[in-house]
Amino acid sequence: MEQIDISIKDFKTLIVWQKARELAQNIYQISANFPPFETYATKSQIIRAATSIGANIAEGNGQLYKKKQINFLNNALASASETRHWLITALDNKYISQEDYNKLEQKTIEIIRMLIGYIRKLQEQADDKEIV
Repeated sequence: MEQIDISIKDFKTLIVWQKARELAQNIYQISANFPPFETYATKSQIIRAATSIGANIAEGNGQLYKKKQINFLNNALASASETRHWLITALDNKYISQEDYNKLEQKTIEIIRMLIGYIRKLQEQADDKEIV
């Protein structure tokens, strides 16, 4: 009988998760300057979207099957796109500077590109019977 090696995967070693964590921290810092009336609107939404990127990467990494992991990475991808939307909203309302917007936008796009590459890699490896 073939033995299957099931080892604990540590999402913290993934560069894309590390970058998502950094982006979320940047979002927390910059949204601290949003006006008080935005606490439960734009501020809350951008924080939720940005933190959801890393959370979905971590949750996906904990999946036993690659196809399930891909589903969570797709969720992370969607959260990254949502983060871009809220960054535009923050810029439009002058809650952030053009310079801050550009930096955060580039970080988000880099994460999106990494997620797409990671998803493609996992799709190539995916097999319904495969255990990671």
